[in-house]
Amino acid sequence: MRTFIAIELPIEIKNSLSKIQEKLTQTLKISWVKPQNLHLTLKFLGDISPKQLNKIRQIITEITKTTSDFKIKLETLGIFPNAHAARIIWIGANQLPLELKQLTERLETRLAESGIPQEQRFFCAHITIGRIKSHFIPSDLKKAFDKVENDVTGANWEFDCKEITLFESTLGPDGPTYIALERLNFLK
Repeated sequence: MRTFIAIELPIEIKNSLSKIQEKLTQTLKISWVKPQNLHLTLKFLGDISPKQLNKIRQIITEITKTTSDFKIKLETLGIFPNAHAARIIWIGANQLPLELKQLTERLETRLAESGIPQEQRFFCAHITIGRIKSHFIPSDLKKAFDKVENDVTGANWEFDCKEITLFESTLGPDGPTYIALERLNFLK
């Protein structure tokens, strides 16, 4: 079972990000993430066994009982890894909320103790909105980004994070399907 832990986005933000995707589509040929699949990944777990799933649920439950609600503000359009080798287009946070930083650190530590490999890259709070699958011209990417810059900087994409979700991801010919296995609320 392929799984990950994420923060779900409010429908209004998903709809707004979908409009950014539409504007970028006018310039770029990208494999866009379906609006219903937009989320902020906290930890990709990969393929896990039923035994691991039970342990992961237990760990997430313990962590959420000691985590308070917090706000996340999405305000940056970016690419991974860089402009000349871009593979991922994302929207993210400039300021990582302390609670989110602590949450991801605790998840990494506790999951590593249960045998899930730790992420070696620095955590960047972002939502993948598209994947570049073919050759592109960096200047076209810049033009497209310039076209939506005011939409991104002028957006009010701040929301309360009150829970995390454990998802199962099933890959299919039309892209992935995500099924929420568990939604766990934070301490109020």
